[in-house]
Amino acid sequence: MPTAGAVGRRLRLRFAAAQPAASHEDRSVTADVATAGGVRASVRERAHAPRLVFADHLRLVLVVLVIAHHAVEPYASSHAFWTHLPDPPVPGLWAFLWVNAAFFMGALFLLAGAFTPASFDRKGAAAFLRDRAVRLGIPLVFGFLLLIPFQGWIYHLAYRPWPAAGYWDYFVHYYLGFGGKPPGWPGPRWPDLQFGHLWFVEHLLVYAVLYAVWRMLAPTKLRSLRLAPPTHVAIALYAVGLAVATFAIRRWYPQDSWIALLGFIQVEPAHLPQYASLFVIGILAGRGDWLAAMPKRRALPWLALGLGLALAFYVIVGVGLTGRFNSQSFVVCAWEAALCTGLCVGLPVAFRELASRQNALLRALSTNSYAAYVFHFPIVMVLQWLLIGSVLPVAGRILVTVAGGVIATFLLTEFVVLRLPGARRVFGS
Repeated sequence: MPTAGAVGRRLRLRFAAAQPAASHEDRSVTADVATAGGVRASVRERAHAPRLVFADHLRLVLVVLVIAHHAVEPYASSHAFWTHLPDPPVPGLWAFLWVNAAFFMGALFLLAGAFTPASFDRKGAAAFLRDRAVRLGIPLVFGFLLLIPFQGWIYHLAYRPWPAAGYWDYFVHYYLGFGGKPPGWPGPRWPDLQFGHLWFVEHLLVYAVLYAVWRMLAPTKLRSLRLAPPTHVAIALYAVGLAVATFAIRRWYPQDSWIALLGFIQVEPAHLPQYASLFVIGILAGRGDWLAAMPKRRALPWLALGLGLALAFYVIVGVGLTGRFNSQSFVVCAWEAALCTGLCVGLPVAFRELASRQNALLRALSTNSYAAYVFHFPIVMVLQWLLIGSVLPVAGRILVTVAGGVIATFLLTEFVVLRLPGARRVFGS
């Protein structure tokens, strides 16, 4: 008696045979992808699959968390150099930053990786790289030459104990560093040259280039490998491996320590194992359709674990039991790896089950999510500066900065940025 899987394969083959022949253009972007069972599925079919609305919604929530993170940071920590607040850090608020940092950028890398294989399949190497150059390269250059130096200039005028400088003078001498480091330079770095919060965009561009090279050089069977969603054992082994790798790197590079890898890639080594590995896992997830295929009963226990670890951390910080808590301890690395793994497994499935419907507002917000990531930082900075000396209590200022930063950013991107000629091609999600 034929199995259910065999019947399903026969139906898929009969359906494919009944379809009209593909045009030359269709065939040029169609490649056979070997499945685990030896059946071949057309990339063209996958490319025209319905849009995963829940993934758009998850990405939107993560971008809102990024905005909230930067809005809260000066109120919670003294290392947010861009805004010097007169208030001391709010006790316990740093826990929000630590929980966010444990997973939210890793989840964005996971989602970015998940949609990379289909994009390459559909476009081919040359068109894929051109598209990445437009979607990632243009925002990176724009930010590097305009957005980040403008933020640095405002900081230079407002906080740096140094003679005031016009924008062009600042850009040439203090941002690009021409003329050498002046004696007595107050820092925090020399020169101010950096990608700022656009390090994420830079990483995605580097990963895209590496992926394209790998696709062109790897054996066909390897680059088209499709794996079933990971089991509990595989997920647990990843969490353990991530904890060990993170702990090893943090012996030399604690959290919030940044370097210029190869002289130009802005990297926080403390989180690099998480970011790089989740992008690779995202590629496997995209090839194997894990976002849609991961069983709910398998994912939800991991979601519960991630949420439970986050809640437990908030409780521990709230009652003052953190002790000698630091990012270089193995306990912290293991907590972060388990929380990240749990949420990165569970959140996509939770959004798939609960947030697969879209209305006009959610569609507009999702379309703006990438632009919001790129443009949010100066808006948040301005709000933080405007609220210095406000009669509002610190809790009110935090609320205004977070809510105002989110609302103002999305209004700017929707009614200004995306209305510019060609901007949707670059910044639209």
